[in-house]
Amino acid sequence: MSLTLNDLSPLSDIRKEGDGYLVNTLVTPHGGIYGAYLMFQQVLIAELEAPGKRVISLQTAFANGGVSGKPCQVSVETLQSGRSFSFLSITFRQGDLVVTRAEVMLTVDEPDFLTHDNAWPALEIGTDWPSIHPGIFPGAAARWPGSNPTELAATYSIAEALPDASTSRAFTALVTEPAVMAALMSFHEMPPAQAGKVAGNVLTQNVVLLRPVDLAQGVLVRSRARYAGQGRVHGEGNLEDSQGRLVGTFTTTGVLRGPRS
Repeated sequence: MSLTLNDLSPLSDIRKEGDGYLVNTLVTPHGGIYGAYLMFQQVLIAELEAPGKRVISLQTAFANGGVSGKPCQVSVETLQSGRSFSFLSITFRQGDLVVTRAEVMLTVDEPDFLTHDNAWPALEIGTDWPSIHPGIFPGAAARWPGSNPTELAATYSIAEALPDASTSRAFTALVTEPAVMAALMSFHEMPPAQAGKVAGNVLTQNVVLLRPVDLAQGVLVRSRARYAGQGRVHGEGNLEDSQGRLVGTFTTTGVLRGPRS
C-alpha cells in the first residue's frame, strides 16, 4: 500500500525548541532513520531559517543511523546571510549522537543573464511504463522499461495538493536519496532488511535544485550507478520536469555489502 501525505505529516511537525528545533522520526523495519526523511526535514528547516530564500544546494552526511521513532534535536548555524544567498549548517542529534549534518545554500532567484541547459539525452516518458511501488515517496511511480543495473529512470508524482513550494522542494530532495542504490539493488538479489542490518546505506547525498517542480505533473528521476565494489557504491543523477527540462542534479556515495557471517 502506498504512503499518503497524511502518513508523512509527522515529519512536517517541526517545533521550535530553545535555539533550535525538535522533529519527529518515523519507525522503520531496520530501526535506523531513513536518510531521505531527514533530507525532507532539512529543506523545510533551512527555508524556515532563511525566509524569502529557497534551497539550491543540500550536502548531507549521514554519520549515524540513529533510532527510528525517537525525536531528533536540530541545531542551526548561520555561516552567512546576505541579500542573495545564505549558508547554513544543520545538525540533527539524538542526545549526544550526531545523526546527520547538512551544509545548505539558499538563494533568491534573479532575472536570467544567461540561460544554458546541458541535460542528458532526452528520454520520452511513455504511457506503457509499468507502475512500481513508490517506496517512501507519498504518491505514484512508474519505471522506464529500459532500466538496468547501470541506469534507472522513474517518474514520481503526487496527486494531493501540497501546502507550499518548500514542501515540493523537500519531496524532490527526498526522492533522490534512494535512486542510485535502487539502480543496483533492483537488479541484484539483496539480503532482506532486519533489525539493525541492511545491505545498503547512503553515506553522503548532494542535491542541487535548479528549477521549481510541479509534482502534480511529476518529476523524472534518472540515476546512473558509476561504481560498486569494495563494499561501496557511487553514482549520480538528474531530475527533469514533465517538459524534459533539467530541474536538478544529485550525487550519492554509500555502502553496499553482502551478509556478514
